[in-house]
Amino acid sequence: MKGFNSLVDAKTSRISLAYAEKKGISVDEAMERFIGSATYCLLNDKDTGIFLEVFECVYDMFLEEVCENDA
Repeated sequence: MKGFNSLVDAKTSRISLAYAEKKGISVDEAMERFIGSATYCLLNDKDTGIFLEVFECVYDMFLEEVCENDA
């Protein structure tokens, strides 16, 4: 799919920034944590379609995975 990598990269960056702010850690550390997650694996799988979801949905999935969802 055209633009797939751009969508994944943009969501990865936004999630890393948001998580770094939430946890008070560096963006690099936050990105390492996200890239090591099951959510990131799903985001990178074109068949799941998760890359088409809005940032907030993917971020919530990640927070649920790491048991840090405030909801």
